[in-house]
Amino acid sequence: MNTIAELFKRMPIAAIVDDQLYDAQRKLLEHEAAAEHHAALAEMYLCRVQRLLQTGTRSKSSDAVEDSAAIALKTGRRLRA
Repeated sequence: MNTIAELFKRMPIAAIVDDQLYDAQRKLLEHEAAAEHHAALAEMYLCRVQRLLQTGTRSKSSDAVEDSAAIALKTGRRLRA
């Protein structure tokens, strides 16, 4: 059974470092998964832009080609041929 003194006892430094390492690794995994998800979305939208440009279904925007080029420059990806 825990006494009040045991509850307020200082944690050893090694235990604190282990806890912080665990938290950092968990956050890294979460952010890597989110980055993978967002990269997939970016690829999907690049393909969508290309598909819309090829079918000629632009509305009023004559800047669609420039917009897709800006997207490609920002993401470092090129539209597929």
